[in-house]
Amino acid sequence: MKITALTSCCADFFPEQDQIYVGGNSLNFATQCKQSGIEDVSVIGGIGHDEFGRLISDHLKKAEINHRHLYTIAEPTASNKIYVNEAGDRYFNADSWQGGAFDAFRLSENDWKLVEESDLIAMPGGDPNLEALLHRRHDDQLVVIDFLDYLALDFIEQHIANIDIVFLSGKEESLVKLQALSSQYGKMIVTTLGAKGSIAFYDGKTYNQQAIEVAEVVDTTGCGDAFQAAFSINWLQLKDISKAMQAGAEAASKVLSFMGGVA
Repeated sequence: MKITALTSCCADFFPEQDQIYVGGNSLNFATQCKQSGIEDVSVIGGIGHDEFGRLISDHLKKAEINHRHLYTIAEPTASNKIYVNEAGDRYFNADSWQGGAFDAFRLSENDWKLVEESDLIAMPGGDPNLEALLHRRHDDQLVVIDFLDYLALDFIEQHIANIDIVFLSGKEESLVKLQALSSQYGKMIVTTLGAKGSIAFYDGKTYNQQAIEVAEVVDTTGCGDAFQAAFSINWLQLKDISKAMQAGAEAASKVLSFMGGVA
């Protein structure tokens, strides 16, 4: 199995704790894939000529993730200021996200060759390369897109025809619309609901998964990425949604025990 994650690698700042960790959807997703036992995992993207870029490169090297397609460009490494409340839930301010190299990076033809050879491709919905990926993908590839918690349903509907699994951090009031969207387009939609677990809609059926309780919730950063990676791998291998959701829940629960998105 060959997995490629595009193109979000960033530095996660925790101002209240005065700590910095490597993160980003793609880095977190790729790391979970390696921890799940997948050998051939790659990250494509851009970082800056700065200390944060070096931290990201060092992490990918240590995790034995292919980063030959991670480029140092003339933009600062993307960063995100993350705040954590007493319950361990994260929140953001208006100026938290600084896109930098993530916003500027575009794949080259050499990068697209790696993507074309991949069995599973993961990307956040806000990626500036999204349109190109959905246009260039092959039918025999599994393409999973994380629409997070800030992209509107009409934006998801605009792109869903060329996506195999839609992930998002949902709200209970949106579940009816998500179920209808899944039925209309025949696509799998998986929404995580924090402590309330996760729900998947596919082929006219609804699947529920309880969150796995942990002794202490330290930080929820990266839980969704870990869930998505474990779910996607399991689904690609077994085509069993219930088992995939269980695998995702187990992976997510482990991330709750430490600060940052990856150990």
